[in-house]
Amino acid sequence: MMRDRADLGVVTHLTLHELAVAGSAPWLPSGQVVSVCENPQVMQAAVRAATTTPLLCLSGNPASVGTRLLGRLVEAGNPVRYHGDFDWPGVSIAGRVLKQGAAAWRMSAENYIAAVTALDADHAIALTGRSVPTPWDPGLAAAMSSHGLAVHEEFVLSDLLGDLECR
Repeated sequence: MMRDRADLGVVTHLTLHELAVAGSAPWLPSGQVVSVCENPQVMQAAVRAATTTPLLCLSGNPASVGTRLLGRLVEAGNPVRYHGDFDWPGVSIAGRVLKQGAAAWRMSAENYIAAVTALDADHAIALTGRSVPTPWDPGLAAAMSSHGLAVHEEFVLSDLLGDLECR
């Protein structure tokens, strides 16, 4: 079903029931990289770009189905890479996803600084809330605190799409 929907360019919303019914059936070959994003707009843009790289969108903080699917993918030997917003809630989500075995995808201090440097006045949003540690790159939290600006996934969309294979 998911492959058929992907071929049609249709986003699929997976439920816990569907995940349970599918059991441990291999959906992807072991070793297939799976990219994971936070924001549904990334998924929609990837569909429009006809990406052939598996992309999972958590729509913010992962619900149970997202957490379980991530675990299954990692256990099956699929390298999982995660990108989220460069704001405190976003890096908090990233920390939880990375603890499940995902790798950071363009979530370094260097990536953040490059994005902040490219921000224009319309996209400069103040970083609010409490800082969150970024153990995968301690310099990231420091850079975010220093610059004081949030960078949402939509702003780096072209970079993310560039990493995905498109038809």
